[in-house]
Formats: sequence, C-alpha cells, structure tokens
Amino acid sequence: MPAALVVRLEESMAAVTPRQVHGAASGICEVAGSDHHAPVKAFAAGPLLPDESGGGCLWRLGWLGDSALPPGWPPSAVRLGPHTRQVTGFEGHGRSYGELARSGPTRRVRLTMTSPTFFSRNGRDLPMPEPVLVVRNLLTRWNALAPAPLQVGEDDSKALVGGVFLESMSGATRKVELGSGLRQVGFEGSAELRLLKTVPDQAASVFGALARFAEFAGLGAQTAFGFGAVDVELPGLTRSPRSPRREAYPPGV
Repeated sequence: MPAALVVRLEESMAAVTPRQVHGAASGICEVAGSDHHAPVKAFAAGPLLPDESGGGCLWRLGWLGDSALPPGWPPSAVRLGPHTRQVTGFEGHGRSYGELARSGPTRRVRLTMTSPTFFSRNGRDLPMPEPVLVVRNLLTRWNALAPAPLQVGEDDSKALVGGVFLESMSGATRKVELGSGLRQVGFEGSAELRLLKTVPDQAASVFGALARFAEFAGLGAQTAFGFGAVDVELPGLTRSPRSPRREAYPPGV
C-alpha cells in the first residue's frame, strides 16, 4: 500500500551522497534476495533535511509495495555510509492503490520538485518536467506495482500522453555531486500540468490517481537515490505537508 513515511534522526548530517541514501533506504525497504538493481523499485527516498523543530534531521521515504509498511519499518537506527544515526521518531500515512484509483478526475495539478529531478530520454538525461515524460514515468511505475485489476490500459495511457501539456513552470537546475568527479543535474521548482478538454473523464481519473501516486513514488529517474521528491497540489486541496526544502547533499560547483 503506498505510504509516505518520515524518519527523525538524532543528529544532522553535513553531507550525504545519493548512493548512501539508496543504501539506507534499501536496508529498510528491501528483503533478503531482492533485486538490488531492479529498474522499478517498490520505494522512493528523499534527501535528508534539517529538522527545524528541534535539531537533528528528517528523512522522507515513499513505500509502494503490497504490504502496509516496509519490512524494516520502523527502523531503530539508520546507517548512511560510515555513519549511523539513532531514530528518535517516525510517522506516516498511506492510501491503497484502490483508494488512489477511485479518487476522481483531475485536469490540473501543480508539482513542486523539492529535490533535483530528471528524466531519461533516448539515453540522455533531461532536467526539466516535460509533461509526456512525467506521465509516462508515473504510468510505468503504477503498472509495475499496482494490482493487475487497477493497471492502466492502453487507451487511457494514449489519451493521457496525447492530452497532457505544461501550463507553466518556475525553477532552476541544480548539480548534485555523485562522487569520483561525477555530477547529476536536476530541476528544482514547480510545474503546472493540465489536460486538454478533449481528454475523456476516465483518462482524467487516471491522471488524478497518478498525481496522488507521485506524492509517494516521487518523480523521474533515480527516485530511490534521493532525486525527484515532489509535493502535489490539486484543485481544492492544499499542498501535501512536507519538510523543509534544503537538502544535505553536497552542492555542485
């Protein structure tokens, strides 16, 4: 069942790499024998963020598996590379795939990408919220993880891909150090996506489900490594409550 989880750690971290984020998340969300290199993972991991309410840091995870919670939840401690931090608190909320699928039609959504977000297209990375790539990315992961009766069919997929467009966007790209002199560029900021009036209501309902799914799944490539954390804002609803925006990734130059 998709769930948004937050872990509170006792001490802040000056610099955490994407690889360390992935390793720590795998320790909580994967079981022995899991494919550590699977193209679609049943979890997403955000970067570590400062806890402004009282020191330490917060870490946001998204669980997308069949069970209500990850196998290693709640953790008593989190290991990030050579460092281990004790867990001082945790919280979360979830919605089943069925609840997401029945959440009703949506024709407009605002996505706020709070950690660098990028997509893979024709073997190259694209650090911007291109609407077709956004929809295809969410469709791929939904259909890989949702129960078979709730998977999105070809007709609705084509209607969404052909009818989604970018209404507006605001933000900038940012570089993240990966180690060994490598960097990844991603987009941080907001984007408003809309559907053409010709998109059927059934496809608009799928769009609504995918938008709400993004709150748990993140957006784009490498979401298990701290990339693509996203806040979701729908008409008539306030933005999903989130942690402060500043990451503990080492900044790019």
